[in-house]
Amino acid sequence: MATLFSVSLVQLRKAAGFPTAYRFFHDNGGKHVLGASYRQYLLWEQGKALPPVPSLARLVPALKLLPKSVPLGGLVAAWLKTMAGEEFYDEVLKPFVSVKENTPGLSPLHKAMDRALNDKKYPLSVEQATSILSTLEHYKAFLFMINDTGAWSDTAFAGGIGIGKPAAARVIRDFARLGLLKKTKGGLFQCPLTDRMLEFPRAEIMPAGYGDRMEKYQEELLASGVSAWHRLGFVRADGRDFAAFYPMMSLNMSTAQTYAITEKTEHSAMFAVEGRIVKLRDF
Repeated sequence: MATLFSVSLVQLRKAAGFPTAYRFFHDNGGKHVLGASYRQYLLWEQGKALPPVPSLARLVPALKLLPKSVPLGGLVAAWLKTMAGEEFYDEVLKPFVSVKENTPGLSPLHKAMDRALNDKKYPLSVEQATSILSTLEHYKAFLFMINDTGAWSDTAFAGGIGIGKPAAARVIRDFARLGLLKKTKGGLFQCPLTDRMLEFPRAEIMPAGYGDRMEKYQEELLASGVSAWHRLGFVRADGRDFAAFYPMMSLNMSTAQTYAITEKTEHSAMFAVEGRIVKLRDF
């Protein structure tokens, strides 16, 4: 029998880009990361059991929920209502629990764009992500190949991306094993995910140190490029209120994907688009 929590969990799992419970569980590292067996997780989705607090905390990054966000608030409220009962929640707990019902600052246009982009999401598994981040060559090859619909030979793969042939051979071997590259009938290699918006697992569920690797690789790639546009502004704001701007900024960053192409043109190039908010000091 479905519960408020199980319904919320299934909806958020699908919104995160996981069409099935099986993919969500295994792509996020399984029991090692989520702290429960696949059978236990199915009971949560079926409304036959409620995850304990430690498991609920592990679900949050796996569902890609942002701190203080409306979806996270809704999930926690659903957990409390299922655990204590709706009547007890409304009469006793609700006055002490603050759950946002709407996302301030998100226009209907942004909401529509968010829904459209959700259909293109493809969450990478922990295994795929760790392979991509295993070396700078793997990460660079991943960035280039997911933006091209062409098929490459071993030599063309190395030359087009700008890595050595031995490194290219290792990348092709590893990525083909994980479904990131597929071999065509003609013996060439092609990426099957160029029409999807790929998302890495949250750092909290990745093996230790892998978040630092991505940052290091990105810094090296940025240093090797040429700045095409830059804007920096300073604003004083209330930290709690300003957090409502984060989802809008994240969505605007994702919107850059609407300009993406997968075939070479006269002026095509690889661009890096960066969004960052830095807290300087309390003031």
